[in-house]
Amino acid sequence: MKKTLKRSLLVMLALLTMVIGVFADAKRTEAAVTYNNAVYATILCSIDSNGTLSTIMTAVGTNGLTKRIGVELYVEKRILGLFWKRVDIGCTNNIWADSTTSITYCNTFTHNLTSQGKYRVTVTYTFYGNGVADDVIVKTDIKTY
Repeated sequence: MKKTLKRSLLVMLALLTMVIGVFADAKRTEAAVTYNNAVYATILCSIDSNGTLSTIMTAVGTNGLTKRIGVELYVEKRILGLFWKRVDIGCTNNIWADSTTSITYCNTFTHNLTSQGKYRVTVTYTFYGNGVADDVIVKTDIKTY
């Protein structure tokens, strides 16, 4: 009985160490990403007490390289604690889209949520370049209402 318990604990500890190592490597890899014509892209989400979801989107491209910045946003709600279901935000395919021909982008998306729960906002930035490959940056944020 003692040997089985020890083995089980050691196996669980080994699995936990492997999982932590995978996530640590992924975080280091993310930090080492370089872009062709994007400097950075961020999102900041909040939900007020009335259920209004606000997402501030900011992006900066490289001067002389970035020709256009495209932005797509969608919202999902957590269902049964396991699944994400797309929220109807009143746009085609429930994807809000915007773009600019400037090298800087700043805009705010707002939507009134119909029920309480956990929400995930995903924003995809596409930096279109001048003779270089496009950069695609995906940012997500999760908030509870």
